[in-house]
Amino acid sequence: MTMRKKKRLCALLLCMAMLFGCTGCDSSTSSGNNPNDLVSTAGKDVTRAAAADNVFSLNCNNDYSFNPLIATNHSNQLVCSLVYENMVELDNNFEVIPNLLTSWSCNEEATYWTFEIAEGHYFSDGTPVTGRDLRYSLDAAINSDRFRGRFASYQGSGYDDTRFYVSLGIGDTQFVKLLNIPIVKYGTYGDPKPIGSGPYMYSEDETYLVASPYYPDYENLPIDTVFLVKYTDAASRITAFDDGIIDVVTNDPSSYTNLGYASTSEIHNYATTNYHYVMFNEESNIGRFNGFRQAMNYAFDRAYFAEELMHGNAAASAVPMYPTCADYPQQYADSLAYNLETCRLVLENSGIKDYDNDGKLEYMSGSAQKIELKFIVCSDSSAKTGVVRKFASDMESLGLTVNVQELTWENYLQALEDGDFDMYYGEVKLRNNFDVTELLDPDSDLNYSRGKDSSFVGYINDYLAAGDTSRSAMFQQMCQYIAGTGSLISIGFETHQFISHRGVIKGVNPNAGNPLYDFPNWEIMLD
Repeated sequence: MTMRKKKRLCALLLCMAMLFGCTGCDSSTSSGNNPNDLVSTAGKDVTRAAAADNVFSLNCNNDYSFNPLIATNHSNQLVCSLVYENMVELDNNFEVIPNLLTSWSCNEEATYWTFEIAEGHYFSDGTPVTGRDLRYSLDAAINSDRFRGRFASYQGSGYDDTRFYVSLGIGDTQFVKLLNIPIVKYGTYGDPKPIGSGPYMYSEDETYLVASPYYPDYENLPIDTVFLVKYTDAASRITAFDDGIIDVVTNDPSSYTNLGYASTSEIHNYATTNYHYVMFNEESNIGRFNGFRQAMNYAFDRAYFAEELMHGNAAASAVPMYPTCADYPQQYADSLAYNLETCRLVLENSGIKDYDNDGKLEYMSGSAQKIELKFIVCSDSSAKTGVVRKFASDMESLGLTVNVQELTWENYLQALEDGDFDMYYGEVKLRNNFDVTELLDPDSDLNYSRGKDSSFVGYINDYLAAGDTSRSAMFQQMCQYIAGTGSLISIGFETHQFISHRGVIKGVNPNAGNPLYDFPNWEIMLD
């Protein structure tokens, strides 16, 4: 008997067991807190080693949506990545990988895009993927909380059976990087589980996934069945993974939900656009000084953030772009490196120094004015508070007093709204083209600096509209202007973790838009 037939027979027997006596992720009889129920659901024996399992299982949570365009639960997003395909994929250098869209072109202003649609892709009901489905999915994404933030310049779209067209209000030569979004069949967005074109589809009772016979190269998929189990709290998910009931998980090491998995696990880090930064209240007594803000470019130890506080799960960056990107200005970024002596000199040259020889820095406003910075940070992350604490210690060595306020999320937001700070530590998920408009545009709801420099928007738009040959130069020009004003201090970017059992899976290549990227070509050791 071939390995393929053995796997099908095993899956069939397990499916029968599930139908006649077990429960899946949507069961009303399994609360997720009874390990015995869930072991029977997965068809696994927790006393056996993970690599000896004979089925593959993912966690899910039916208390949250399985619609890929609105799903916010990370476990459900993993499930969705097997049922739905993205228009394009992005690698960990944020370069585009064709998928449902195979090629593209735009006009000179990069405001009108034409996309060619791949042939041979079908939904799980056997109907072909067409331009109508892509337009429908994009329109749904634009109106969803999960994706709407990346499409601020979208104006409209059109389609035919083999092409897809998009119009933008602002030119963006990297617009295709924003299209790593899943597609659903036209007319099914309102369904709890829309029809997808991915390698797997939901079983009839929706308790597990089965290989879709309409998926290209269906016969060569690594497994026939993906079982779904439900664990809703962190402790039970960790136990289920360590016991081999769940086969893969993702983890955000910087979050308060950071999960502690066994050190014997196999971990693959992948790049994200989760951006850490510092900004100022440009209406406060000290924040209004351009020279003070400029000096802060050199005041943050980014390597300490990435290596010590984030334990290697971050990439330090002095500019708002992930450092492995092709357009990253390495030499310029290096010129903004952590250097307290440079920080001191810039402060002194801007008139901030110790006028009365008391060991503390002052600024002149009629007379020497003492400086006491109020620096707010959300207390939900030890990495964030760690950056701010070290900054406070470093500034104390220069003669600057920093009052660090570690606030709950609610109080942090209130302080931002009220302008009750001189500096704040922030985190935001940037778009895949590293557009920082929302942080610097004076009219943006995310700009808490109260700065009124409208020139930022021009520099950002020039970068977005730049072609391949000029993009690096335009990005550096934008960064130089930002650093010159000192309005935005880059700290770095998070990396997240894809975690599996050691030696069980080969071919893993996760990315932020699809941690299960290239799943059809994985090799999974089930025996």
